[in-house]
Amino acid sequence: MQNWKELFRPHILERGRNYYEEGAIVSLDRTDTGYHAEVEGTEDYEVSIEIQDDEITDMYCSCPYADSGNYCKHMAAVLYEIEGGPGDPFEELAERKNERLQAVHDLIERIPEEELKKLMASLICQDEDLYNRLMTQYAPLGPATLSRLKHQIDEIGWKYSDRSGFIDYRNAYEYVGALGAVLYENVPQLLKRNCPKEAFELTNYVFHEIGNREMDDSDGGYTYIGGVCYDNWKKILMAADEEQEKQMIRWFREHRRNYVSEYMEDYLEDFLITEFHDEGLLREQIREVDEKIEKLEQNEAKDNWNYRHLYPASVLQRISLMERLECPKEEIRRYRNNYRQFHEIREAEVKDYLLSKEYDRAEAVLKESKELDKDSPGLVSKYSAKLIEIYDMTGQKEKYKSELIWHIFECGEYGLDNPLKLKAVCSPEEWQELRGKMLVSEKLRTIRCELLDHEELYDRLIQEIRTSGSIDALDRYEKVLKKRFPEEVRDMYVRYVQRAAEGAGQRKAYRDLMGYLKKIRRYPDGREIAEKTATVWKATYKRRPAMMDELRKAGF
Repeated sequence: MQNWKELFRPHILERGRNYYEEGAIVSLDRTDTGYHAEVEGTEDYEVSIEIQDDEITDMYCSCPYADSGNYCKHMAAVLYEIEGGPGDPFEELAERKNERLQAVHDLIERIPEEELKKLMASLICQDEDLYNRLMTQYAPLGPATLSRLKHQIDEIGWKYSDRSGFIDYRNAYEYVGALGAVLYENVPQLLKRNCPKEAFELTNYVFHEIGNREMDDSDGGYTYIGGVCYDNWKKILMAADEEQEKQMIRWFREHRRNYVSEYMEDYLEDFLITEFHDEGLLREQIREVDEKIEKLEQNEAKDNWNYRHLYPASVLQRISLMERLECPKEEIRRYRNNYRQFHEIREAEVKDYLLSKEYDRAEAVLKESKELDKDSPGLVSKYSAKLIEIYDMTGQKEKYKSELIWHIFECGEYGLDNPLKLKAVCSPEEWQELRGKMLVSEKLRTIRCELLDHEELYDRLIQEIRTSGSIDALDRYEKVLKKRFPEEVRDMYVRYVQRAAEGAGQRKAYRDLMGYLKKIRRYPDGREIAEKTATVWKATYKRRPAMMDELRKAGF
């Protein structure tokens, strides 16, 4: 299975890779159905991966995060270990799958035709999805076809929602996947059978289902299905004849309001404007926006939230509509120039100049904006970053270096991107001087450790971490510091667990402490120190049963 990484959220995947690279996989064994592993974490966790026909069919981990039904970092670490081990297990499984497929073909050849039909009929009746897919692909098409598919969609909504019709986070992923599967399995077949009308009706029914369904949309299910429906509409439009196209336009016009929830209506209007180029609708929208702008201008105080946010948003919407109507560029610029008090309008102006490669004009607007919005550090930082980009793109080396220095020391940094860009255009002497200023700047404290690490100033790095007392920083740079200062890093961890144990009161905190004790064991003389610390805790905190339990689980 090549796409196993898609099963994990990005931050979980990253943590899993870190576990794998740090050698947290204690053991990994092949089983009849996949793999079983032991992963070292806050405590040692058991992980099982079940694989069948090149697909992951099930995963288990004994950690609390996975116990809630989530795919955890320990599972990801094991999959990285499997992938990086000798041979490619997924490739082996693919070969086995091909062998099984060939064996099935051979078996089919041996089954008498009548028996094969009976067997297929039995299997199709047992699998609702397979039944619907085959009916769409091969059965005569008529009103019953759409009735059957609509019933399938209704069943999906009923299956994954609660009594009030709400779909919670745990069920949202499968609900969205099921709706997507109906579209992917049936719309192409309907189009292949020259039935764009039925494909359109099915797509609209799914769009209406999700567009009126209340759901915890943390994973973007509305956007996903909205995008699938939009793509389907485009394919259907390509397959439609002139009369069917007219019917589609009529449908979109009639349903662009009050057919789905307001946040889904944009798909309908966008399709009308983008795919049908409905000029009448564009001009109608411009009139509506103009009325909104006039109302905001007349009735709202200048410091009102509506004025500061809805006003520029409405102006930008108006400009977008003018662009879709293909109004002359100068007309759009004149209109935009009336609202340059809003930073959003100036940002759009810069974007316009950059697209037309009018870099001098873009630079002038950005410099003006730095002054106009000097009381908004976030905006000023954004303008400066855009100037850096322009100077780099146009080869203005001195301006590029000067703006980099200004941005670093005036705006602050959250990473080393700009400092390293500056280093690349400085002489060694210039860089050493600028680096020294960065390392004492309070505004740049957030990148101090990262810069010390990059510059390999490890003596100062460990001193910085010791002064700050940050356990997170110590964890982050442990790998490089451990090689050079093993005893000092060990002692910093010892001091941390001794302090942390005094205030710990929950099981999670005790688990974290056990993780650090295990970490200490891997340092010189660390096993004796960890055992001694655990012995002291047993005597000092004997009235903390959860802590005693975690000590026992961790092997102390």
